[in-house]
Amino acid sequence: MLEIMLKILKSIKNSLLILILFTSTALAVDKPSSKYDGAYTYSDYCRGSKNSNAYDGSQFIIRDGIVTNDRGGAGRWNIDEKKSKVDEKGKIYIKGERRGNKSIITGNLNNDEKKYSVYQFKRKVGGKSQYYGDKQYGNLKMKRKYKGDSDYVPCVINFKRIGDVPKKVVSKDDRKVTEITINSKNTNDDITLLNNDGKNQKVRVELRNLESISNGLIIVVPSSTPNMDDELYYEKQVSKHGYATAIVYGAEPRYQKKFTGSYTSSMILYDALATIDEVSKQFGKPKEVILIGSSTGSLAIFKAGWQDLRDKYPSMNLITKGFMINAACPDVSEVKYSNKIQIYAINGQQDESTPPWVCKNLKDTSKNPNLYLLNYSGGHHFESRMYPPSKYDVESMHALPTCSLNYTSNLHQTIKRRDGTKEWNGEKQGYKQDQKKWFGKNCIDKGTLQGYEEYGANQFWDDVKSVLVNKKDAKFLKGYTE
Repeated sequence: MLEIMLKILKSIKNSLLILILFTSTALAVDKPSSKYDGAYTYSDYCRGSKNSNAYDGSQFIIRDGIVTNDRGGAGRWNIDEKKSKVDEKGKIYIKGERRGNKSIITGNLNNDEKKYSVYQFKRKVGGKSQYYGDKQYGNLKMKRKYKGDSDYVPCVINFKRIGDVPKKVVSKDDRKVTEITINSKNTNDDITLLNNDGKNQKVRVELRNLESISNGLIIVVPSSTPNMDDELYYEKQVSKHGYATAIVYGAEPRYQKKFTGSYTSSMILYDALATIDEVSKQFGKPKEVILIGSSTGSLAIFKAGWQDLRDKYPSMNLITKGFMINAACPDVSEVKYSNKIQIYAINGQQDESTPPWVCKNLKDTSKNPNLYLLNYSGGHHFESRMYPPSKYDVESMHALPTCSLNYTSNLHQTIKRRDGTKEWNGEKQGYKQDQKKWFGKNCIDKGTLQGYEEYGANQFWDDVKSVLVNKKDAKFLKGYTE
């Protein structure tokens, strides 16, 4: 009994020491200062090379001295914004979680640009190999507690300032918002979707302009991230054209659960179908449904024309148009395609992340007369004012220039490296975590022109209006490309 009590007291003591350590560290940072405001990418080095350079595409944003995370890319950081700050002297404290692993970041930001280079060297710490940056360059210290571990692991995190604080487009919006919950599923891949399999999942949806539901419904689907700034912006652009609108927050619950480490295009499409069903049930069946979304969401939109899926799900036949923004096109699709849906593949002419030439490959191989290519000046996310002006982002991750997506007539996917060295055959090898790991190892690369391009954006949104309001033929749109 005495031994148990001593263990409990020891545990309490250790917890108090950790609490005191982190609390005193937080208090060491003075009043928040805007001196270091900006957008920062990062690399972190924990547990040796296995988890080194763990940058997921999201950015730390310092605004008025308060640290937040934009949850772009894979968006795995959740920040405690009440406690995370930077003071006038550059001292920083961040409390948060990455993929459920609790983390505390401390250190000092300064004006020495050399701090942005991390020089790795191995050092044995408690029998384990750890990676540290060269301390003379001011890398930040981090303690991270991995799920299942009893103690925190020492790490180094390296911040790199890449630009000013992203500007928010804020406008007054007095429209009524109706929130509903849809019953969706975690359909991990296209075969699971076709078979209507998958764990049940509740998803939040925001509806606006319901008085126009009889005209039709525009569903804004997310990309693979919980950051919905783009989707909110898209909704504002299309809400002017006499349709009811829906924004699906499908990534939101998935990033809180281990089962779905990523939000797939198949899940995105199932969420859209569940939205159609629930809206029809509560507010009446819309005349037509139009999908709009970016990146991974755009691939879901492309699949909305697959005849096998339209035969399986009656509500899919309401979908008449799809706007694939930053279109993530497959190179080859042998799947039978419906002639009752118009698909617009939208890309920036200088986009190296979702390059327009991939969609041209699809157009040439599929011979789909209802697939229209629309290209505009600018790079990745040329259309969204949620991004700063275009610039080359060396940290922005991409896959399509490295690997091609290909679909057989029975809906199975094959991923091929463009250099011809490797491929993943989904029909033979499956679609679970092994595929995701293979894809991450063999297909992910970095670097693309990214950001808002006013001229291209204005042309694109004018074209959207021409399609929705003026019913203009695709060949007469400003971005039409053969």
